[in-house]
Amino acid sequence: MDLNHLTYKETNSSNNITILPQATLAWNRVHECKGPSKIIFALWLAQKVNGTILWISEVHSQQTLNPDGIYPYVNPAQFLFAKMRHKEDILWSIEEAMRSAACPLIVVDISSFNPGLTPIRRINLAGRKIQENVMAVLLTSDEYEGVQGVETRWHMAPIHDDINLKRKWRLERLKARMAPPKFWSVSHHHKTGFQKIDKIDETRLEPSNL
Repeated sequence: MDLNHLTYKETNSSNNITILPQATLAWNRVHECKGPSKIIFALWLAQKVNGTILWISEVHSQQTLNPDGIYPYVNPAQFLFAKMRHKEDILWSIEEAMRSAACPLIVVDISSFNPGLTPIRRINLAGRKIQENVMAVLLTSDEYEGVQGVETRWHMAPIHDDINLKRKWRLERLKARMAPPKFWSVSHHHKTGFQKIDKIDETRLEPSNL
C-alpha cells in the first residue's frame, strides 16, 4: 500500500485529541475501543481530524460504512477504505501508515483476532519517530481481552431513551496510562456534535461487563 501520494494536513498542534473534558487520546500512539457503538467512537474521532481517514477492515467482514449513515458525523469523502485477508497484512499496513503519517487517523476494524504485544510496540515506536500527528484506533471484539500495549482502552454502548428519542451513549475509559477509569453519558446533534449529558437515568445504561 503506497500512501506517499496522500497529502498530510496538520490537524492539531496539541499532543492529544480532546473529545470531552478529561477525555483525551494521545497522538502517535495506538488506542482501542470495544462495545456495540465502537464505530460511533471512531466517527467521533474522525470529526477531530483534517485530511484522509484510513479505515482498515478484514475482507470477510460483513459490516460496511454507509455514506448516508456517517454523513451526520463526518464527510464520507474523507475516508480511504482497505480490506485485507491476512492479519500479517493488517498489522504491516498499520505500521506503515503510522510511519508515513499520510493519514492522521487510522481506524482498524478487526473481529477475528487481537494483535499481540510485539506488533503494538512496533506501531507505537513508529509513531514516536515522526513529528506529524497521527494515531491508530483498534475496534476490537468483546469476545477477546483487551489488546496489550495500547495507550488507552475505551468502551462505548448505546443508552436507550424511549422518551426523548435522542441518540445517547455511555462512553467508558477502561484503561489509560495517564488517567483513571471514568465514564460519561453523551449525546449527538448534527449541528453541535457530541456533548456530555450531565444527568441521566443510570438504569438505562448498558454495562460494559469488561
